[in-house]
Amino acid sequence: MAIDPNQPRAAQDHGAHVSGEAELRELGYTQELKRGLSVIGTVALVVADITPATSLLVIAPVVIATVGTGAFWVYLISAILAISVALCMAELGSIYPVAGGLYSIVTRVLGKEVGFLAMLDYVGQAVFLPASIALGFGTYLSALLPGVSPNYASFAAMIAITALAMLAISGNAVITGFMLTLELTLLAALTIVGLTNAQQPLGTLLQPVLVSSSGHATTVGIALIFTAVATGLFSFNGYDSAINFSEETQGEAKNVGESVMIAAFIGITFQIVPLIAVILAVPDLGKFVNSTAPITYVFRSAIGPAANTILTIGVLIAIFAATLAITLQFARVLYSTGRDRAWPTAINNALSKISARYNSPWVAVLIIGGLTAVLTLVGGLVVVVTFTAVLIILLYALIAISALVSRLRHPDLERPFRMPLWPVPPVLALIGVGIAISQQKVTDLLIVAGILAVGAIYYALFLRPRSSTHWHAPEAPLTVEDPGRGQDSR
Repeated sequence: MAIDPNQPRAAQDHGAHVSGEAELRELGYTQELKRGLSVIGTVALVVADITPATSLLVIAPVVIATVGTGAFWVYLISAILAISVALCMAELGSIYPVAGGLYSIVTRVLGKEVGFLAMLDYVGQAVFLPASIALGFGTYLSALLPGVSPNYASFAAMIAITALAMLAISGNAVITGFMLTLELTLLAALTIVGLTNAQQPLGTLLQPVLVSSSGHATTVGIALIFTAVATGLFSFNGYDSAINFSEETQGEAKNVGESVMIAAFIGITFQIVPLIAVILAVPDLGKFVNSTAPITYVFRSAIGPAANTILTIGVLIAIFAATLAITLQFARVLYSTGRDRAWPTAINNALSKISARYNSPWVAVLIIGGLTAVLTLVGGLVVVVTFTAVLIILLYALIAISALVSRLRHPDLERPFRMPLWPVPPVLALIGVGIAISQQKVTDLLIVAGILAVGAIYYALFLRPRSSTHWHAPEAPLTVEDPGRGQDSR
C-alpha cells in the first residue's frame, strides 16, 4: 500500500546509491513484491518483450515495402531515437523504481493530473497490446499446421501464459530466458547465413533504392525514409518494461537504468545486424521488395524450403515469450494502479492483492491474461485498434518532457543512473515522437483525445473530490542533499 508521500527522504551519504528497496520505501511504498530477479533475469524479460525476431519478421517487411533497401537507414535513425528515449527512461526509472513504470515517473515529475492521464494511456495499452501480439501465435501456428484455428490456438496459448504468469517472477524469467536464447540464436544464424551468402554490394545499403515488381529501380530520398521512422520505433518498443519489474529486481536502483539500456541495445542490435545481412544476401531486389515475406524469401533462397519451417518455429517461440513478458509487465502496471488507489475502493483492493505463495499480483494477472484470451477469440477487433500506436508515442513524449523538467527543476537530485550528453537525448526523443505522431491517422488521434477527455472528467468528478483517500501516487520529488548543509532540503 502507498504510505505518506510527504515523508522526507532519509539522509544519505552524498553521492551514494541507495538499494532498490530503500528507494522504493523513500518513495512512499512498502516492499510487497519479491525481489527475485537478477539484472540478467530482468533483461531477459525485457528483451523478450521487445521480441526482436517477431519485429524483424513482421514489422520490417512493412518498412521494406515502403522504402526498399532504405530500411537500413530507417532502422538506423529509429535506433538513434530509441536509444535517446531509453536514456530518458533509464535515468528517471532509476530515480523512481516503481512497478507503475512510466506513469509513476510522469506523476512524480509533472504532477498527479498529468500522471493520471499517463496511467490511463498505459492501461489502454495493457488492454489491447497483449492481444495483438498473442494473435500472431495462432496465425503462425496455422501456417505450420494447416487446419488449426488461429483464434483458438491463440486462446489456448493465452490460457497457458496466464497460468505461468501467476507463478513466481524468478521462474518466469528462467522460462523466458530459455526461449529468448533460442530466439537470439535464430537471429544469429540468420545473420551468418546472410553474410556468407552476400550478393549485393555495400552501396545497396548506402544508396537505398525502391524496386518495382518489373525491376525498375528508383532512388529513395530522406523524406520517404522519415515516413517509415514511426514503424521503426515500434519495432524497438518494449525496453520500458524494465521499470515495471523494478520492484522485483535485486540490487541498487541504478540496476533499473542499466537494465533498460542493456535490453534496448540487445533488442536493437539483434534487429539491425540481421537486417543488414539479409539485404546484402538478396538475390533479386525486385522480388525482395515486393515479397509479402522478404526476410523469409532471402533465407529460403540461401538454405532452401526448410527456411519456412525454421523461421515459423522461431517466431512461435518468440511470440510466446513476448506475450508472457508483456502479460507480466502489464499485470504489474495494473497492480500499481490499484495500490495508488486510482479506482473505486473495491477494485483497488482486488488489484493490489499479492499471492502469498508466489508473490505475484494474481488478480491483475488474471485480468490481463483473461482479457487478452477473450480478445484473441475476436481477433478482428484487435486488428482494427490502431490507436494504441498513438498511446505509445504520447507516453514517449511525456517521458522526454519529464527528463527535461526533472533536470531543470532539480539539477542536484541524486540520479543512480545518469544519462550522458544531456539534454541531447530528450530533445532527440521529442523530435522522434514528433515525426512518429505526424504519421498517425487523424481518426486515431481523435480516439486518443476522446479517451483522455473522458479520463480528465473522471479525475475531476471522482478522484479530485476523494483526494484524501484516492490517487495516492506521490507526486512530490525526492529530496536532495545539500552537501554544504549536510542535511536534506527541498
